Amino acid sequence: MIKKLLGNIVFKNFSYLTIGTVIAQLISLITVLKITNLLNPDDYGLFTFLIAQGMLLLKIGDLGNRNIVIRTIARDPSQTNDLLVNGAILRVLALFVLFLIYSVYNQYFGSLSFNNLILIFVFSLLSCFSNLFELIFHGNQKMLPSALINLVYSVIWFAIVFFILKKGVSITFIFLLYISITLVKGTLYLVFIKYYKLFEGKVQSFKVSSKQIMEESWPYFVMILILLPLTSLANNFLDINSTNDEIGYFNLSERLLGPISLVVGMSLSAIFPNLSAMWSKNKEKFHRYLSIGFGVYMLISMLICFIFTLFSKEIVIVLFPDGYLPAIKVSQLQVWYLFFTSVDSLVGVVLGAANREKLILRFSVVYFLICTPVLFYSSNFGALGISYGYVISYGICLIYVWLTFKKSLNITIKYDFSIWLLAIILFIISYYLTSEIALFYKLIICVSILGLIIPYSFKIYKPLLVK
Repeated sequence: MIKKLLGNIVFKNFSYLTIGTVIAQLISLITVLKITNLLNPDDYGLFTFLIAQGMLLLKIGDLGNRNIVIRTIARDPSQTNDLLVNGAILRVLALFVLFLIYSVYNQYFGSLSFNNLILIFVFSLLSCFSNLFELIFHGNQKMLPSALINLVYSVIWFAIVFFILKKGVSITFIFLLYISITLVKGTLYLVFIKYYKLFEGKVQSFKVSSKQIMEESWPYFVMILILLPLTSLANNFLDINSTNDEIGYFNLSERLLGPISLVVGMSLSAIFPNLSAMWSKNKEKFHRYLSIGFGVYMLISMLICFIFTLFSKEIVIVLFPDGYLPAIKVSQLQVWYLFFTSVDSLVGVVLGAANREKLILRFSVVYFLICTPVLFYSSNFGALGISYGYVISYGICLIYVWLTFKKSLNITIKYDFSIWLLAIILFIISYYLTSEIALFYKLIICVSILGLIIPYSFKIYKPLLVK
């Protein structure tokens, strides 16, 4: 059975991606430690802002067709060349339009120089081709080359930061180096595509092909646009209403939370196929599985967030220069926003498995209408202010999402009220009550709380799992 499992292509691909991503995340975190020792918060904020703006253009310029490209190639590899050529033309045209729009935005609301704007466009353009090449591997279910290339990319950037960069180097030069390794990454993808002979099929006319792509991908594109304020515009709000230092604190907190985000993302990716199959074959089992499993998932997530909040101060003090100490409170708040998004993501996974895409879209509209003005206003108070904005506005929306979700599927989540109450208690203890006490007492509190919650959770959930 083990031999059969190890030979399964889905298991192997998932393993390649997981192992490659974990190693790349660790290397990236070490690289960030070095960068923050070379740059002050203001320069680090500018550097990460340039990257964030390039990724913003790339995310919109993708036009929501990422999953469409993967799905189409997986079903019919002979469409690879058509999707590559016409998909690239479509994305490049979109990036040119977006760059013009962004230039106008920067003129009135932004603070970037013309040279920085050009670098952002070049970065987004190179990343566009690199990402498109990567999708070809995913569509052909060849995850090992993709994992290796991403790992090599992280190692090259690690080497540049540790052996080339020195204190006092300009942000423009650092960003140019970052762009250069993006070019290397895209070139490696191209070489591997040719090596595996993945270029297949004929290229249709651009008009016919692009129309077909957009007809399939527009719902995803609309979703991207609706959720843009929550997923990608925090840097812009801070740029308009605050300073580069605050952008640096905010982006550093996201880097610190990278490993936790990775665990959440991988776990959701792993359970989606099972839930989809369960919904179509055995709805009774589906409801029972969620009734118990959702609560367990929330308990595990909140305990991880609790532990991070409790000890993140010591982590930041040991690893980062004193100038980055304001990132402590920011990351402690952001981890609880991550808890909210993990719950919301699982809700989305469940609704997707149950074919409730329209409800997912409705929830996205609710988040957009409530969170956007709150985030924009709270960005006036810096990284900590916008972090409070995320937690408060998202938490309010999640109340509606949670109640509607349960009602729409007619499902009861075991002990959900108690779990939400426990999450609030753990947040108050870790963020407010223990922020200034010594590490020794934090350890005692942590062990005591875990010693109470974990055995009790086993006690109440074990009989339900045995049934």
